[in-house]
Order: sequence, then structure tokens, then C-alpha cells
Amino acid sequence: MSRQFFRHRLDRGGILPDSFLAEFRTKDPSTRRYLLNSMTLFACISPEQQHQALNDLIQSEVLSLAEKSKHYLYDRIISTLKKFDFDRKIEDRELAEYYYRYYLLTGLIPENLTAEYLNKLVDFILGIELARLIFFMRFVEQQRFFEMQGRYALQVILFYRYIKPIRRKMVKENAVKKDIAGHYYYTKSTLTEDKLLDYIFEVFNLDRIIHLGNLSKVLMFDRDYIYNDIHNDAEEQPSEPPSS
Repeated sequence: MSRQFFRHRLDRGGILPDSFLAEFRTKDPSTRRYLLNSMTLFACISPEQQHQALNDLIQSEVLSLAEKSKHYLYDRIISTLKKFDFDRKIEDRELAEYYYRYYLLTGLIPENLTAEYLNKLVDFILGIELARLIFFMRFVEQQRFFEMQGRYALQVILFYRYIKPIRRKMVKENAVKKDIAGHYYYTKSTLTEDKLLDYIFEVFNLDRIIHLGNLSKVLMFDRDYIYNDIHNDAEEQPSEPPSS
């Protein structure tokens, strides 16, 4: 702000759009004064503080949205995840984190919580949770998972769009070790929860995550089969569906 601001004539800088000013003039005097004081304070702080102040406001709004919709989201998420033997409670703070991640990817904070917006958010959260499940599987368990899908097209989508990129990421980050025979196939990952979300968003974009969430509603899952260590490992060789 110019030090000679008080000497300026009554003219506009053209920074604020006319629509904002028109809306501003419709507010009652106390609201206008509150906004003016807030914007004056905002103009006086450093760019770093301005960024943090905006982030605080965004997170406050996100927490409010998460609180308003948590029952809608939770019921729909859990009803789908039950078939994956999902036994982890999703805390309110996690829902807020998912809201915030969704905002970062879309830049959208809705004025109204429409069914369309919430259903997209449900698929987004389901996609993250299913990606989490696959990340923690051994490679042999991932293979059993995609092989048990009844439709060939579903096997191809699950393997090439999701399992294969996850495997590449795990190997790249050294989150899975080779066994004594030099294979990654049967070893458990060393992945930790604090790295997991970052890995998911590094591997998949928003559309891929939402698509996986939508896919979760038709995928088959049998925990006893996928995680059964009694399988004859000598007969289970690494495989993948033909790409065409």
C-alpha cells in the first residue's frame, strides 16, 4: 500500500471486480465495516502471513462442510467397504483431511452440498481407501485380487491402471524388498501410514482416484483367498493379464 494513499483522489484501482463491489454495497453497515477492517488487516501483513490466513479460512470451511455431511459420507463409504472386510474406523478428522485434499485437487468449495458433489466425494474417498488396501498387499496378494475379478476387462483395468503403477512406486521408493530368490513377489512392504497418502497422490490423479472409487462397487473380494498363506507359492507364478 502506498505511503501517500491518503493523498489519492477518489478513483478506483480496478482490483476488485464490479460484481464484488455491487454485492458489498448490499450488505448492512456492520458487515461492511467488518469486511473493511478485515481487508485492511489482511493488507498489512506479509505475503506469507496472507497465505496462511487464507489457508486457515479454507480449513475452517472444510471442517464445517465435513461436520455437516459426515453421516451421509460415512454411511455410504462403510456400506461399500464392508465387502473388503474394512475394519478401520474413519475418524472425523480424516473426513476433513479428505475434504481438504479434494479441495486442493479441484479448487472447489461448494456453496451448497449437492448430492452430485457428495457422491463424487464418496467415490474420491473410496478410491483412496481401496488404493490404501492395494498398497499394503504383497504382490502375490495383488495378483490374487485382480485374478478373481470375473470380467476380463475388469482385470485389465485393475492391473494396468492401479496395481502396476503401485508396484512401480513401491519398488522406486524401496518400500518392498527382494526375497532371497531375488523377487519382490512374496515379501511384505515396509510402507508406513505417514507416507501412504503422499504416495497415492503422487501415483494417481483425481480422475483415476474417483474412477477407482466407483470401481470398488463392482469389484469382488475374498479376504480368505487373497490373504491365505496356505497357497502353494511354487504354483503361483507372477502373471498379469494380456494388455489387449
